[in-house]
Amino acid sequence: MIPNYRFLFIALLLLTLAACSSDKETTAGKYIAQGKDTKVVLTLNEDGRGIWSTDTDEIPFKWSLRKNGQLWLHTKTGGVIQSKLIEGKIRITLPGVEELIFTQE
Repeated sequence: MIPNYRFLFIALLLLTLAACSSDKETTAGKYIAQGKDTKVVLTLNEDGRGIWSTDTDEIPFKWSLRKNGQLWLHTKTGGVIQSKLIEGKIRITLPGVEELIFTQE
């Protein structure tokens, strides 16, 4: 009798996908950082989309989780803003701008 490996493969695939989605679900939410001159709101949706909002602008992006607590924000122009997710806070350092620390609301 030959074992049915397709069932095992599908079960492992579903477990892997379930593990990945829970990370996005727990990371998704609204985060706020107070900059020198303005408040920045970072909204991460469970579907991998997000919005960077200030008093004057809203910028849509896509986001993904990487190894070692890295959170990547993918811009429409193809750029990637790398940030660090540590203990429920997101740390982003942009060139020419102070480090922003986002706390989940």
